[in-house]
Amino acid sequence: MRTSRKHWGFEWCAAALGCCLAVPAWGQAPAASLCLAGEAVVFACSVEGKLVSLCRAAHAGGGLQYRFGLPAALELEYPAPGQRAQAAFKVSSLPAIGGGITSVAFGRSGYTYTLYSRVGRADDGATPVFEDGLTVERRGKTLRHVRCEDGGAGFREALTPPVK
Repeated sequence: MRTSRKHWGFEWCAAALGCCLAVPAWGQAPAASLCLAGEAVVFACSVEGKLVSLCRAAHAGGGLQYRFGLPAALELEYPAPGQRAQAAFKVSSLPAIGGGITSVAFGRSGYTYTLYSRVGRADDGATPVFEDGLTVERRGKTLRHVRCEDGGAGFREALTPPVK
């Protein structure tokens, strides 16, 4: 886990209230993303020299889109074009004393992919600690767990589309 300059008050309140929103680090440049022009960046960071992004379409309904790889060579895009996006993702938020965790997961071909943003406390009990990353599981067994190398910025907006 890492310490950050994220505004602890807002982050903690969001976790304590069960909201699916995290405030980006103050003064930290946003991570590069694989989101297309016109899409909102919901989550983005670099892992093992590649990018992981969760994007929201600009059109009505604002479905989520997961992308992994490099801009010139996407390795995974989910859901595939034409599939219903919103129903494909499971959002959860678990508040805890001193922080919490927000995650977005989806299943594909027997694998479960989970993006997460965790807020906790360092051993001194006062310093906030943040961790963003990705896990890949199959049949409940973790096959891969990678943390964001650039620190990520948590979830940058609410994970459900706005009600109009």
